[in-house]
Amino acid sequence: MPNRLSTPRASRRIFSNRCAGVQSIRLFGRHDARHAGWLNTLVDQVNAELRIARMAVSYQSANTFLFNTERVIVIWMAALLVLDNRFSVGMIFAFISYKDQFSSRMASLVDKVFELAMLRLHGERVADIVLSAPEETTVECEIDPASVSPSVEMRKLSFRYADGEPFILQDLDLTIPAGQCIAVTGPSGCGKTTLMKLLLGLLEPTSGEILIGGVKLGHLGLSNYRQMIGTVMQDDHLFAGSISDNISFFAETRDDERVQGSAQAAALHAEIMAMPMGYNTLVGDIGTGLSGGQKQRLLLARALYKTPRLLVLDEATSHLDVWNEVAVNASIRQLNLTRIIVAHRPETIAMAQRVVVLQQGSICQDIVQESAQVGVQDDADKMCA
Repeated sequence: MPNRLSTPRASRRIFSNRCAGVQSIRLFGRHDARHAGWLNTLVDQVNAELRIARMAVSYQSANTFLFNTERVIVIWMAALLVLDNRFSVGMIFAFISYKDQFSSRMASLVDKVFELAMLRLHGERVADIVLSAPEETTVECEIDPASVSPSVEMRKLSFRYADGEPFILQDLDLTIPAGQCIAVTGPSGCGKTTLMKLLLGLLEPTSGEILIGGVKLGHLGLSNYRQMIGTVMQDDHLFAGSISDNISFFAETRDDERVQGSAQAAALHAEIMAMPMGYNTLVGDIGTGLSGGQKQRLLLARALYKTPRLLVLDEATSHLDVWNEVAVNASIRQLNLTRIIVAHRPETIAMAQRVVVLQQGSICQDIVQESAQVGVQDDADKMCA
């Protein structure tokens, strides 16, 4: 049985997992405990590899002993038959040849049985991914996304992750006219992010339907729909490359004027120009080298580069200071598009024309704001209590 794990590679993999949170480990003074945990894990793996090696040696020894013993017994019995004139020497050689072929085939069959068992084990580990249905890329009819109004309608929308689990959203009805700015708020765990993922087509509703411009999302097609939308989600990522590459999402034909215009709308242009390489400044994986607020504004600029007609922001300004948030909100307010913003901060909620408060998977309050209201969220929470 081959040894598929090597101690240096495995130890590097374990060590890399620890390095991901090294800053928090150092700040909380847990480096000794984490180092001891890493050593214990490494010892467990080395012991596991030793057990595998012993099993391999035992298997090979038993295999060699069994087949060699069988060969000696066969030759001894054949020799007795030759002495009794019941077998010829030629028959012995033919029998041994066929017997060796049979033994080798049986040994290969046993190996294949073990490989199949291991393959099934690996398949169970990735079953959730492998068995997930792919997104539908075809549509029933050709639709020009530019002709579809960026209005949103949700009818009796319900969602849960599996049968028997509680509903995250249940029988939710919501209509958002084209061009309206709506803020979705509520306590943590009430289904705000799930609602956004359903709206973006990342999840399929358990029941109910979503209509964009009066067209069902399934009829519109995800490829057409995603040409209309710009998004900034909580777990969005940047990629290794320049700032301009990330804003244009590595477009083959990049529009530098639109890149700068998007950065200006995200209140990031001045900071980029202050960098030594400007828009050619390199960004590491997951946005290494940028502050939390700069990452969020860069993600917002990337969303605006698409010139979307529907903008979905899930806590997209949570890391911004007050001044940058005011500038970003003022820029977004001037855009002629439908905006759906998940937020908790009063400054972000106050910029919306309408506030929808979720509570336990349903709409608790639907408030139309005539003017900026800093205390909307607190008042809505009180009404839901």
